[in-house]
Amino acid sequence: MRSTLIFISFIACMNGYSQNGKYPMGARNAGIGGASIVLQDHWSLFNNIGALALSNSNVAFVSYQNRFNISEFQVVGAGYVHVFEKVVSGVGFYRFGDDLFNEQRVNLAIGHKLDHVSLGLSIDYLQYSITTVGSKGALLFEFGGVAEITDKIQFGAHIFNVNQAKLSTEEQLKLPTVMKAGVSFKPSEQLMINIETEKDLDFDEVFRLGLEYQIVEKIYLRTGFGTEPFNSAFGVGFYPKQVQFDYSFSNDTNLGSLHEMSVSYLLGSK
Repeated sequence: MRSTLIFISFIACMNGYSQNGKYPMGARNAGIGGASIVLQDHWSLFNNIGALALSNSNVAFVSYQNRFNISEFQVVGAGYVHVFEKVVSGVGFYRFGDDLFNEQRVNLAIGHKLDHVSLGLSIDYLQYSITTVGSKGALLFEFGGVAEITDKIQFGAHIFNVNQAKLSTEEQLKLPTVMKAGVSFKPSEQLMINIETEKDLDFDEVFRLGLEYQIVEKIYLRTGFGTEPFNSAFGVGFYPKQVQFDYSFSNDTNLGSLHEMSVSYLLGSK
């Protein structure tokens, strides 16, 4: 009982700093303000599992977030996506925090494309650890999809924790259920405009807008913003041959700045 109360108190205090049911990774995602639900890349393993089947290369990738220059709030994410004949599969790892308190997530995912619709399912194991108390974990599911409305417009949706898993039978230790939906519009091959909304069942809606522009071959510029709290973001991508480099800078009006650097290595394509 005592350990459960400590978990409740500690996680409640850390709630505003941890991901709280949201595990967006990749500097491309951060550079467009998090409006990434329709992005067709390997980072969909973290951002919307429904877009996983739209990946066309075997890729190994890693990303690092420096949050607010606080060492205890650093984040590392890594994954591998493999393209099979009919499906795309992936495995991802995420870690937030330090030795005193950390949040870790491992997920196994599969995606399949049917005509103009891509669907994906992920099985996640989420664990919170406190050095002086121990660890608690839970198994949960994610589901998402992306539909091609026209050759320029796509719609995406995603739900995290479909089964509404809990860390314990205590109501205070329930895991959040988060739903997202958004639209991507590409008026040209060089420009992408994304609009997205997110709803945690226990909190107000969040809105995001992101833009990506390919200024020259292999170089991309990005910007975006989000609400609750307001944050603005900028980013750049450089994609020479098999290696992809992405960097982003975002600013949270309440907490400060966040830097993210991502590296991806393409091992082969369909």
